[in-house]
Amino acid sequence: MKQHTEEELIKLAKKKLNLEKRKDKQVVLHPQISKWRDKEKPDIQMLRSLNTRGQIQPIVFRELGEKGIQLLAGARRYAHVKLLGWNWGEIKKDIRENVSDRDALILAIEENLHRKNLTVMEEARAVNSLLKNRMKIKEVAKLMDRTPSWVSSRKALFQLPEETRKLFEKHDLEYGYSVPLRKLKDLPEAQVALIEKIVEAKQPHSYGGIRTVENAEEFVTKILKQIKDLEELLLKYGPCPVCGSKDIRTGWQDEGQLICKSDGCGHEWHGETKEAWAYYELKQDADKLGITIVEEAPGVMKVTPKEAAEMIQRQERIQREAAKAEEDKLPEKFRSKVRLLALLEPMIDGDNIQKMEIRDEKIEIQLIEGMDLYFNGLRKDYVAGEKARIETAGWGRSDSILRNHDYINKITALDPYNDIQPKE
Repeated sequence: MKQHTEEELIKLAKKKLNLEKRKDKQVVLHPQISKWRDKEKPDIQMLRSLNTRGQIQPIVFRELGEKGIQLLAGARRYAHVKLLGWNWGEIKKDIRENVSDRDALILAIEENLHRKNLTVMEEARAVNSLLKNRMKIKEVAKLMDRTPSWVSSRKALFQLPEETRKLFEKHDLEYGYSVPLRKLKDLPEAQVALIEKIVEAKQPHSYGGIRTVENAEEFVTKILKQIKDLEELLLKYGPCPVCGSKDIRTGWQDEGQLICKSDGCGHEWHGETKEAWAYYELKQDADKLGITIVEEAPGVMKVTPKEAAEMIQRQERIQREAAKAEEDKLPEKFRSKVRLLALLEPMIDGDNIQKMEIRDEKIEIQLIEGMDLYFNGLRKDYVAGEKARIETAGWGRSDSILRNHDYINKITALDPYNDIQPKE
């Protein structure tokens, strides 16, 4: 077999590890075992070891007669020796006869468990293969040295829709997120929307998204309640009579008032009469009721997966905006951006001081012409020339906070020492 240089090994490590294309003609890949593992990149350390020390452990196959020889264990080693260009005769093999489908799966799972830890989704694939082969949960648990509940949880994870599983695997999400995702089992698009929000929260400098499993649980509980309430509303009143949207809500003042939340519509109507709400209110005011209400035949109104996904997007946007508003809230107590003296100088300039009194740590200044500004500063900050600890005071607290911040920002631009870092 050819010995490769280090430069050649580095080039090989950059190639794709496509076993389907590189395998020997007589080798057959197991339809389930071959899908347990995610596609891996070549391992430079394994290439170096095989190149210098050779193959230590044989690769396990089973004889299938005319169908060929099926690879059971050692797929990763086999892929690497084929990448190195070894032919069939140079490979150490353990070809076994009369291996049943069940024993083939057991042999493969033992190999994988001892060689390298599987990812959560790889575990789910392996568990699914064993269960499909009529093994019981307790048997699989004993084989994999796990608890029955562990096996059940991986089984449930594999029952997620394929698109959801792919996203879950692609972003390497923690297993705990599969629990709230499974609660949306009949709403695959909502599952995808939830995963997108989980991933969004992992991005740097992100205000939005779902940050923890607990947040995801709370979020899904809220969404499912909204869906249940909406479906009951639709069953009772039907969709928007103007655009047909199912995205409807009751009014704040009257439960009989319905509002279409679909973009570009916004129609408001009375749920029972289907009349425009403005017209209904006029009739109420004029006491011209007596309308015969014809009930529609009972039916079933369900929220579609797409509509549920849109609800998740809207609910998360509301939470994000609320979080951003809280983030932008101006603090009532804070350390100023400039020295206390720089804040006071414009106030006490000239003859504008009516009274200045120092009591213990506090300074009180009364101006002839007030600046409509309220704050408390400590005397020691004034004497030492340090940045002030601001405590907003005075009537109209919210307006005072805003004026304080505006004033400090204005003075900051004028103070030549405003780059001094605040002291704790």
